[in-house]
Amino acid sequence: MKSLFSAKWLMFYGSTIAFVIALFSIATNYGEANLKAQPKISGRYKITAKDLPGCLKSKTLILSIEQSGIYLNGSLLESTHSTQEQTALRKKPSLTGTFRQQNLELSGNAAQIQGCESDTIAIQSAIVQNTLNGELSLNNTAVNFVAQPEEI
Repeated sequence: MKSLFSAKWLMFYGSTIAFVIALFSIATNYGEANLKAQPKISGRYKITAKDLPGCLKSKTLILSIEQSGIYLNGSLLESTHSTQEQTALRKKPSLTGTFRQQNLELSGNAAQIQGCESDTIAIQSAIVQNTLNGELSLNNTAVNFVAQPEEI
């Protein structure tokens, strides 16, 4: 017992504990200063555009987005979809992409929109005060749009 409480062992234990506390403090300070979570953009956005391309022309569209950090999944839906259909479509999103520095990019197909099942969609947008401003491309035909978040 006496050998465990010698000055040499106490100094070893004390310096080890001080080292661990210093490392924890450095990691915590770095994280608080440099690691910021992306803002939450999950939700439903009603798309407004002057002239939608192709099979989207006469439809009222909703962009549904699910977020996990910088990764996004989404679906482009007609506003006429029922709540049950919208819930089912969240399980199989047709768009995937990323969200970095207030810019989002989604691409995939329009499987949920009647008449557009085989068409390719790409959405590039920036978030400005909770509103999406960007460009929607359908089979390489692009149009600018604005999307407002919908209240649940």
